Amino acid sequence: MSDENSNLGQEEDKKEEEVAQEEEEEKIPSQTEEKPPKKKYVFNCTKCGQCCEKRDHVPVSFDDIRRWTKSGVINSVFPHLKMQTFPAQVQGEVREVISIVISPSEEGGCPLFDQENKLCNIYHSMPLECLAFPLGFNGNEYFIKDKSIPGLGNGTMTKEQLINDRDNAREDFEARVETQILLPFTYTLFMQNLIEQQQKIREEMPEDKRKQLDDLLKTEESQK
Repeated sequence: MSDENSNLGQEEDKKEEEVAQEEEEEKIPSQTEEKPPKKKYVFNCTKCGQCCEKRDHVPVSFDDIRRWTKSGVINSVFPHLKMQTFPAQVQGEVREVISIVISPSEEGGCPLFDQENKLCNIYHSMPLECLAFPLGFNGNEYFIKDKSIPGLGNGTMTKEQLINDRDNAREDFEARVETQILLPFTYTLFMQNLIEQQQKIREEMPEDKRKQLDDLLKTEESQK
């Protein structure tokens, strides 16, 4: 009898374990169902101007400058360009990285944005960052740069639109990587454009003012 009782006890323990396992397996699907489904990326610009009006700076790549120089747009953009340092994650460390940006206007926001007409003054040659916005790419995955803009979740997107937005975000990322490599050359381009602008201003100055400027430059040179 003792062997029978032992077998019965083992069978009961086994059944209890099976029931417990079944209950545990039933919990897993329910926990999975509670997780909110991942939202699909949908963005259609509402042309409200919010993205441009609140920007404190607009990152610029070497590819942007190259296009603008070729088309002549650089003359409109250059007065607003500057080099600025930002903290960035580089090989697991936070470092100060120099970036080229369009600096904000005195009133705030992008200086190339027409507040009255809600239009970008260089719409057909906008920076790659703006073209891809609000979608970003970090080399591994895509992400939303600003989740507060009205265009997010607005309407629907075709597969072609999504592919285009992803291509723009990837192109912007690759252009920024290139910019960091070619930054010394970009600095040279800055200086060349600055010298050309200074020469143009000098040529347009009245003769007496030009002579005063030349005398001032000679005095400073002699004091070095």
